[in-house]
Amino acid sequence: MHPEILHVGFIHLRSYGLMMAVAFVVGTFLALRECRRLSLDEDKVVNVILVTLVASVLGARMLYVLEHLPEFRREWTSALALWQGGLTLYGGIAAGTFAGLVAAKRMNLPVWITADALTPALALGTMFGRVGCFLNGCCYGRPTNLPWGVVFPHDSFAFLEFGNQPVHPSQLYNAIAGLALFAIFYALRGRFHVPGVMFWTFIAVFALIRIPIDLTRAYETDAVLLRVGVTDITESQFMSGVMILFATLMVLRLRRSAPRPKPAPAPTTP
Repeated sequence: MHPEILHVGFIHLRSYGLMMAVAFVVGTFLALRECRRLSLDEDKVVNVILVTLVASVLGARMLYVLEHLPEFRREWTSALALWQGGLTLYGGIAAGTFAGLVAAKRMNLPVWITADALTPALALGTMFGRVGCFLNGCCYGRPTNLPWGVVFPHDSFAFLEFGNQPVHPSQLYNAIAGLALFAIFYALRGRFHVPGVMFWTFIAVFALIRIPIDLTRAYETDAVLLRVGVTDITESQFMSGVMILFATLMVLRLRRSAPRPKPAPAPTTP
């Protein structure tokens, strides 16, 4: 855990912010390569990426603040302290998706083709983001006896809650999942023939993977909606289910509305 990479005078380089910056730079590079392949206007796509990034961060932070209102009522200014962590992923996905699609439409880009072009970069971005979570010490896991369990430093939230008990590196599980999704969707990007299907398939698969990974993560008691035996069903898992359902409906809708290929004309007999 290294929340702060560098501290020189008033300059603080925090690991979470650094990973977000790396995700943006690498993601933009990959997205622009894909845009060249699809003959999309690169300048317009960069603008869409910037709008999506800002909306994602604001949406993720807004949902986190709403979920932790009692903490922020004492000091509202801390709601702006993004460098301390505290982003709810699905708030970022919802806000970023909406803002990105609206921006693409206003810039006269093919909306769903643009969304597909950004999908591999989005997948890889989740990997960098979760590495940032691990370095920052947030989004930690539950106690475990597995050999790869990690013990966070004494000044971390994980240590305050679990002491010297090893916990699941849930952040790294999500990072590995993000890397795997990037590899899969980058390799299959030419196999999706209906615009938009690739993007919504990624959203559905990403949300599906989140459900079992979230079983290893430590959540506040307020985030638990239901307990089934020893298993807690959390708000995040419920949101994953909603996201899977919505993404599946979008895939079906896009497939149904896609223009069907015209049958070849029958050969004429002499």
